Amino acid sequence: MNENDYAVGRRKRPRGPNLKSVLVTQAEPQPDIPDDFQNNSASPSDADAVFTVAPLTQLQSTAILPCLVVPLEDHALTYYMRFHIDVPHGLPEVVDDHLQYVLSTWCSNQSQSVLDLAIHAVSHATFGRARKSHAALAVGRTKYSEALMRTNSALRNSLEATDDEVLLAVMLLSFYENSVTNRSSKVSGRSIRDIASPSFTHHNGATAMLHLRRQASRRTSYSLDLDKLVRRQLLRSLLLRSMSVPSWLEDGGHYGEHGLALELDRCMVAVANMRQRAYDLFVAYSNLLEPCEQKYMQSFCRLLAEAQEVDDNLAVWAKNLPAGNRYSIHTLEVHANDGKSNRIFDATIHTYPTLGHAAMWNRYRALRLAVHDIMDKALYVLSGTSGFDADSLSVVTKFFMQRLADDLCASVPYMLDLLEIDRKSGHDITVTAKAQMSSLKGTVKATTASFLCWPLVMATGVSALPEKHLRYLSDRLLDVSELVDDGVLEKVAMSGSSISRGSRGVP
Repeated sequence: MNENDYAVGRRKRPRGPNLKSVLVTQAEPQPDIPDDFQNNSASPSDADAVFTVAPLTQLQSTAILPCLVVPLEDHALTYYMRFHIDVPHGLPEVVDDHLQYVLSTWCSNQSQSVLDLAIHAVSHATFGRARKSHAALAVGRTKYSEALMRTNSALRNSLEATDDEVLLAVMLLSFYENSVTNRSSKVSGRSIRDIASPSFTHHNGATAMLHLRRQASRRTSYSLDLDKLVRRQLLRSLLLRSMSVPSWLEDGGHYGEHGLALELDRCMVAVANMRQRAYDLFVAYSNLLEPCEQKYMQSFCRLLAEAQEVDDNLAVWAKNLPAGNRYSIHTLEVHANDGKSNRIFDATIHTYPTLGHAAMWNRYRALRLAVHDIMDKALYVLSGTSGFDADSLSVVTKFFMQRLADDLCASVPYMLDLLEIDRKSGHDITVTAKAQMSSLKGTVKATTASFLCWPLVMATGVSALPEKHLRYLSDRLLDVSELVDDGVLEKVAMSGSSISRGSRGVP
């Protein structure tokens, strides 16, 4: 073609494509949550076919619309890694968790390994619960079944049974059970032992694995540190179930605990063993035909003395903490009852150096509450004993329990990011409540909310706390259950103060 014809106007140049007339057949209202995920009838294959189309305003010099296929697997993994694995920085070592090893161990292993299957099971389950996606939940069930078969196979092999990734997979599968727990089933009259029994079964398996790992030779520092962190979770599991700690698991020093962490660890072991003895004693006492039998009164007196000794040790531990680990007490500029935030207990709140320090203090408070709960129940039994002033001691015990509950309630707003903290010149800090939100989902990560799980469950099982404290703590546990996608916690929270406690005589 002669270019001069266009130059002198004899011919008109052909027009390029009109981008405004291009038909966009599919667009996402929420880029991070495809429509198919919001459709409860979607299947896994449907979810894999989702397309995300860039808005026309983002198109520059091309007539070809960019098209990106985003599989369900990628959405689930991204959600899980972002909200459940990404741990805040600068936390004290005493609150370190085994999940910090999940990502590094997973990246160093091949796909379709037992850990890979466990991560896919949990990520699809948590994503499915959070987004109400039946497709994700179905994939999670499939991956869980595969991971469970691979785990059981590994446990029959003496070498594989001590492998790091197998231990991590077992711990992840325990959380999977919590995540998919049927929240609509009845919980009346059931203990946390019953509700979380599938998860606790995995914890029992991890305990057996830990025993085998301790007997293995030539352990790496990586494996030894993993043992320490898994043991911490298993101790909390035993405390929830009022079970004693096996003798080979008792000494935290053998697992790398040291300093203040070791001192708190020893208190945890002592409380766990005491709760087991108290549980057995209260059950035996409740079945007596002659409740005032003398040998049982002596047993309750010994239990009371032991509880007082453990409580004194916990108080000394808190007193010996360095100044940099302590919290500050503030009064809200605007009272919490002004309607701005009903997630704040009262005008007195705490702030901490880090979220990890808040977690450390709340685990300490949960332990002391458990000890005082045993003391209160023992005093209730001893109240009819002549020459024993159980009533006066009970008043003192309840007073300390309320103070511990006050402190726990005062820490929650800081941990759930409910406060606006204005640090002025010098040491002046102004604290106000943020505007109320119907849900904290998306604003608080599961890795943050998880620090509250165990203390809140322990606290809501304490029968002698005032009703307003129990109601507040149960409501916050419900918030936390949503944040961490945990059906067991939701059941405990929905049942209020009745769950995990049993009758008056049983811790």
